[in-house]
Amino acid sequence: MPLALSGGGSFDPGRMLLYPISLRKLFVFDALSELTSLSSIFAVPVILAMGVGAGVASRGVGHALLLALWAAAFGLVLAKMLAVAVGSLMRRKRTRGETVLALFGAVLGLSGVLIGQLMPLVERYGNYFLVARWTPPGAYAYGLAYGLRPEGGGAYMSALATLVAYTLTSAFFTYRIARRTALGVEGGSVGAKRANGAKVSPLGTRETERAKAYAGWQLPFVSAQFSALFEKELRYAMRNAQLRVITLMAVTLTVVIRLAPGRGKGVGWTQLTPYAEGAGTVTAMLYVFMLVSPLSTNLFGFDGAGMRALVLAPLGRKRLLVAKNAATTVITAALVTASVLVGGVVFRDLTGQTLLFVALSFVIFAALFTLGGNWLSMSFPKRVEFGKRMNRSGLGGFLLIPFFLLLLVPPALAVLAAHFARSHTVKYVILAAFVALSVGLYLLLIAPQGRALERRELEILEAVTGRGDEENSQIMG
Repeated sequence: MPLALSGGGSFDPGRMLLYPISLRKLFVFDALSELTSLSSIFAVPVILAMGVGAGVASRGVGHALLLALWAAAFGLVLAKMLAVAVGSLMRRKRTRGETVLALFGAVLGLSGVLIGQLMPLVERYGNYFLVARWTPPGAYAYGLAYGLRPEGGGAYMSALATLVAYTLTSAFFTYRIARRTALGVEGGSVGAKRANGAKVSPLGTRETERAKAYAGWQLPFVSAQFSALFEKELRYAMRNAQLRVITLMAVTLTVVIRLAPGRGKGVGWTQLTPYAEGAGTVTAMLYVFMLVSPLSTNLFGFDGAGMRALVLAPLGRKRLLVAKNAATTVITAALVTASVLVGGVVFRDLTGQTLLFVALSFVIFAALFTLGGNWLSMSFPKRVEFGKRMNRSGLGGFLLIPFFLLLLVPPALAVLAAHFARSHTVKYVILAAFVALSVGLYLLLIAPQGRALERRELEILEAVTGRGDEENSQIMG
């Protein structure tokens, strides 16, 4: 799963023709470059360590290491195949490619959660899952479990043959797709149709006339510049397929986690203390903030070439940050509302106290998270590239981990104080105090952050535009 969700970095296949080297050799070097990705640095040693550990236990390190090498090779080829295939699809049908990419990431993410939640059922009915031995991860597990035994020669050979067959087949199809892309055998592009003199639909003329007459949003109590920027941010988000899939993940995971087998038998928040009512919903809300973090902690990443217009715009940088923060907060609030309402309707446990706890915690999370997101966006700007499955990485992504833990401190302190004081009123008073403190901190620091943006805007412009094609700059990863 980490390999499949890797960045999938590769150079443009069309540029392969510029090198005096055969396409096959270039493809091999490009595939080997997956070893340098962040996910491979972690996943490949883990795969090899599993093989070595099983080999040491069964006194067959050589046989186990051979299985591990082929399993790691399949993971690398899989990562390259996904990158090449999705990249080829995006060249022809950009929106469809973006949707497929987002759905693929959502399915893998949900699969990991489902596996963890359904593990008791897997252990109970494990014999029925032996058919998975004919899949690459199943063959690897089956080979380590049964193939290293003294009488497991047949199991070992079948597992090894399965891994070799999957790896070679995937490598063949990956090379074919890369070769077709490099030679331009894709067809059906919009540019080609225009170049061939294809007729333009009259709908295009109508849309052009409608766009000329469109004056944009005019929100009450704010300036026209603020309204225009706020509208731009929301329109970018609404046409983004990844964000629509994030909505699906937020709602689905709320139901999946609460439907976990044996959940009612364990110790819940309210069983620890009755003053923790709504704590589970607040934790789920924090997960929604995590899902939106690629957008809120990289505010300028999907502006791309449009960042030049923001630099030249006669707009105060404080107002610019506030508009972007308002847009991301509205998006997050919509996702939180959807997940909370769906969970409440399905399980019928949504009370007024839970809603108040969630509402106060949301204001705290939003105020503090926007400040942290602004700082990360200015300190670690990253160009969001079309076709990448992981755009938030490096130090900026690492710093999110302690920051999310820090966000849990205010509601945890409120619940703890209410537990010792034996009063629900104490919990909400403390939460209200944290709300005032968080909002006041945002109002106090947003002006210095605006001045910091004015000093760093040229560096951010260089980071988010890069030297690549400008058409790859307006999609969230």
